[in-house]
Order: sequence, then structure tokens, then C-alpha cells
Amino acid sequence: MQRIVLTGGNSGMGRETVIAFLKNGDNVTFTSRSTKASEEMLEELKEYVDNGQLFFCQCDQSKSEDVKALVKFVDEKMGGCDVLVNNAAIFIGGEVADVEEEDYDLQMAINVKGPFLMSKYFLPQMLARKRGNIISVSSLSGKRGGYNCAVYSASKAAVNNLTRCMALDYMARGVRANAVNPSATATKMFMTGSTQEVIDGFNNNNPAGRISRPEEIAELILFLASDKSAFINGQCISIDGGLSAWTAETKQNKTEVLK
Repeated sequence: MQRIVLTGGNSGMGRETVIAFLKNGDNVTFTSRSTKASEEMLEELKEYVDNGQLFFCQCDQSKSEDVKALVKFVDEKMGGCDVLVNNAAIFIGGEVADVEEEDYDLQMAINVKGPFLMSKYFLPQMLARKRGNIISVSSLSGKRGGYNCAVYSASKAAVNNLTRCMALDYMARGVRANAVNPSATATKMFMTGSTQEVIDGFNNNNPAGRISRPEEIAELILFLASDKSAFINGQCISIDGGLSAWTAETKQNKTEVLK
């Protein structure tokens, strides 16, 4: 049994990851900036709440006072954190010339400052125990360029390098850090505002013929949180059906060889 803290846990990949940890027998505290969806989730998972496995704490991870209050809450409810999953993020599309400065600031606050603050304030207890695990949900957009997502991509690239540096700094003291980098996933964040034409395009452009499912991302996070992955550190692992392996060139069916 491990003690899990997961941000952005009331929908999408976060929700599926919370459920996966609960089924694994772990104790989980999840966070969100909003309460309505979280309260509904607590009601749906009432058996785990009643068993003392599942807790919710409202938290804006871009604010240090909120994160400090979360650390105190987790200490009181679960006695500390063994695995931190930095999952919460937002997406605001746009080309650089069109992105509003406040939208840039908001994405960087949630997507970059959030994982920084969460890691900063949970690391001391991990280092004191000489054992801990930080898993950040990044994106394939943090490894590759994409259309209409310059600021989001930049924020996820920052998460990837934050992960690599923490891995180097803390491995010798018992704390690992890794990131998962999904491609487009069937979550509310991706599906909302996307036309069927766009969704079909993402499905058709993936070698697997579809986008990923949230539960598939959850399974990778569960593995990285376990001792089965004890020698995996500092990795930004693509989970994308093979999309990142593709050059994006047209399929070539030519068999004749010019001699």
C-alpha cells in the first residue's frame, strides 16, 4: 500500500489514475481547483471514502499557500506522500502572435509552476524517508512541435526538463522522477471544442488508428509508481500508439528497385 497524491483527479487521465490506484489497494488524495465534479466523484466512489482510502482537497497548485495547506492535509489524512502525480494542466490554443499574455501566464502557472511547487513542498518528506516517487503527466507536445499550441507545448517541454533535472538531483537520495508523454487522449480537455473532423484527423494520423484512452495512461503511471520500475529514472516516456516514431512522410508502397 502506498500513499498517493494526484493533482487534477476528477476527470480524464487523473480520474482513471485515481481509480487504478484505489483498485491496487493504495490510499489516494486527489485535488482540483473546483469542487462540484470532485464531490460527485467522491459520491460515486463512496466505498473507498468509507474505507479511508480516498480523500479530496481543493487546491490551486499554482499558489504556494494552497500547496502548503495540501501538504498539511495529506499528513493529517494519510501520514504523508509516497508517490506524487503531477497531472493537473490546462490547454489554451493559439499561435504566438495571437496568444493573450494572460493566457500565457495562466498556462505557465498551472502547467509549470504547479508541478514545481508540488514537487518542492512534497520533496522534503520524501528525502527525509530516503524514498519517494514523482510522476508528471506531460505531453507528446513537450517533445515535438504542433499546430496552434505553442505555449502549451513550451509548458510541457519545461515539465520534461524539470523531471530530468529532479531525477539527477535526487536519485542518490532515494527519490525517482519520471514523466509520461501522451499524444491526444480521449479526455474532456481534448474532446471539448474539437470538431468531429479534427478528432477523425487525430485518429487517422496515429499508426494505431485511434487516439489513446485515459485508462491506458493510468496503467503506465501505475507501473512507474511501483517497484517494478525501480531502475527507471529521468525518463519522459511517450505513450502514443507509435506516433512519435513516425516521420509524417507518405506511406511508400514501391517494391521495384532501380538498378
